[in-house]
Amino acid sequence: LDELDQMIGLSSVKEEVNKLLAGIEVERKRREQGLPVAKVSRHMVFTGPSGVGKTEIARALGEIYRSLKVLRKGHVVEVQRADLVAGYIGQTAMKTLDKCKEALDGILFVDEAYSLAGEGKDFGHEAIATLIKFMEDNRDRVMVIAAGYPNEMRRFIATNPGLASRFNRTIEFPAYEPKELAAILRLMAQRQRAELPDVLEQS
Repeated sequence: LDELDQMIGLSSVKEEVNKLLAGIEVERKRREQGLPVAKVSRHMVFTGPSGVGKTEIARALGEIYRSLKVLRKGHVVEVQRADLVAGYIGQTAMKTLDKCKEALDGILFVDEAYSLAGEGKDFGHEAIATLIKFMEDNRDRVMVIAAGYPNEMRRFIATNPGLASRFNRTIEFPAYEPKELAAILRLMAQRQRAELPDVLEQS
């Protein structure tokens, strides 16, 4: 959580993460009191432009969920279309399943997930079907985060009822403001022990 709080900007994203953690705390207290706990889908969609911290937040969530014992390992397996889709019939399911198994007890982070929804008989649909089944069969052992641009991700989720029912939470990542970008640059320079021109230091 400290690492998350220290990230520059992303206040709305941090607020959503805190809501997730509050829900986990409620679940824990209900279990302690012997009360029923509803099955909650932990899969989610991250939307926003490139370079706004989606992958970093996924890694932070993995660490947080591991510390809270929601996920046993909390590691993040990052994939794109090329990691899931093969060029021949029957190979895509195996390729996708291998990556899913690699992410067990952690997070499968699918970047540019909308690229899986190709036209016609594109093998991406086989990857989606395999992914949906794995999510259902291992709902307590894996968390899938599908990421991409907002409009494309909305169309992607709408392509398959199975996706819409499993990805029921979306976190929107806003683009950085100029002042936030300047702060990120100063932080990067500090870590590299580099000096910035005065005009940037004063911005």
